Amino acid sequence: MDFWQGPFDGKRVHHGAHLSVILNEALDESERVTVLKTAGDGRTAVAMRSEVANRFSEVFASTANLDEDSLLARFVEEGIILHGADNIYYLSEDSHEPLLTEPTPSDIRQLGDEDAAQFAEFQAGVSEQDLDDAQVELDDWAVFGVIGANGRILSAGSMYPWQQDSKLADIGVLTRTDERGRGHARRLVRAMCRHALNQGYEPQYRCQLDNVASNILACAAGLTLFGQWQIVTPAIETGG
Repeated sequence: MDFWQGPFDGKRVHHGAHLSVILNEALDESERVTVLKTAGDGRTAVAMRSEVANRFSEVFASTANLDEDSLLARFVEEGIILHGADNIYYLSEDSHEPLLTEPTPSDIRQLGDEDAAQFAEFQAGVSEQDLDDAQVELDDWAVFGVIGANGRILSAGSMYPWQQDSKLADIGVLTRTDERGRGHARRLVRAMCRHALNQGYEPQYRCQLDNVASNILACAAGLTLFGQWQIVTPAIETGG
């Protein structure tokens, strides 16, 4: 998961027991405040550009025991609002070989333009909120479906490369409301992870912290939690 560590390659301006703050001028405007809490050690790293860091220089210099909650509270005081955090899951290296030797179930196949009518019918079977959360589209880089005996799409998932400078394939998955709880999504995610590996990509799965079903699915599919990631929400920032 080197990609997610990239923003934290810079000058360290604070290092405490559980929190590090890094100055990185290479951050894009939309990521000028970036927070990563890694699952393995529970440490939080905060990367920011100098125009943000200058507003907190006295905090970093004088508070050796500064923690994540205190810093985020100061962000709010300064009008810096962060977008809701995502859990980031990945496929550990020791899971690759077992997955690659696992056969793809006969009811799972890749979807294409010829499936447009069935895919439209599938979308009609899920809520607008679920469609928005999953972001599964037929014209994505790779799209797969679980197909029922009558040709209906029961569950669908899609992947797309995560930014041009990474080899991550970001996964979204969606199941018809009346077909949930039957293991379709778990099998589909594993098939998609296998396809990503065969194409030279590392599969990645992201979901909101409070999306219980999505977090359960990631674990059931054999993915490992890397950490929690969030960035600044520019449109809501009011301080200056």
